[in-house]
Amino acid sequence: MDDLEFRDLELRVRLASDSAGVSRIDFEDGLVVYSALFTFSLGRSGLKVLDLGSAMGYSTLWIAKALDDACEGGCSVTAIEIRRERVEAARRMFRDARFRGVGVEFVEGDAVKVVETMDKESIDAAFVDVHVSLYPIVLELLMHRLRPGGLLMFHNAVRPPPPADTFQQLARAGWRYAIVPTLEGVLITRKPAVTPAATA
Repeated sequence: MDDLEFRDLELRVRLASDSAGVSRIDFEDGLVVYSALFTFSLGRSGLKVLDLGSAMGYSTLWIAKALDDACEGGCSVTAIEIRRERVEAARRMFRDARFRGVGVEFVEGDAVKVVETMDKESIDAAFVDVHVSLYPIVLELLMHRLRPGGLLMFHNAVRPPPPADTFQQLARAGWRYAIVPTLEGVLITRKPAVTPAATA
C-alpha cells in the first residue's frame, strides 16, 4: 500500500469511526504503534500480530501499514473485536486495501476468550485496546503466548489509567517497559529473549 492509498484509507476509517461514535486511538498513537512495529518487523518475515479490541479497524490499519512497509513477506495481523457491526464495517472498508504480503483478518469475538485458545509462544507482537480493567488478565495470557523477544503494546497507559497490577506484573516478570506520553499514552514492552544462561 503506497502512502497515498494509506492516507485515503486512514481518513475514511477515522471519519467512519468518529461518525459512528466508536472509540479509536488518536492519530499520534497510530504513529507510535507504526514506529514501534516497523522497527520490530524490519527485514523479518512470517510475523503474527494481534490487534485486540480493534473496533472499526483504525489501529489495525496502522499495524498493517507497518508490516507492509517492513515485513519481507508472510506477515499477518488478526484484529479481534467483540461487536459484530464494527467487524463488518471494518471488513467493508478494508475490502479493497492492497497490502503487499500482509494478511489482514477481522475476527468477531471476545478478545480474552480468543487469546485463551491460542498456543503458547505463537504470537510475535500484539496491540491491546480492550477495556483497561482487563489489562492484567490480557497481560497474563500474552506473557505466555508471545514468542521470546515479542513486542507488546497497550493503549490508554495514561488515560484512563490501567489497574496498578498491570505494571506490577511487568515488574515481577522482569519486563522493562516505557510509556510514550501521548494524551492517552502507549505502553511498549518486549518479552525477554531466552538466553543460553537461562536455558542451561
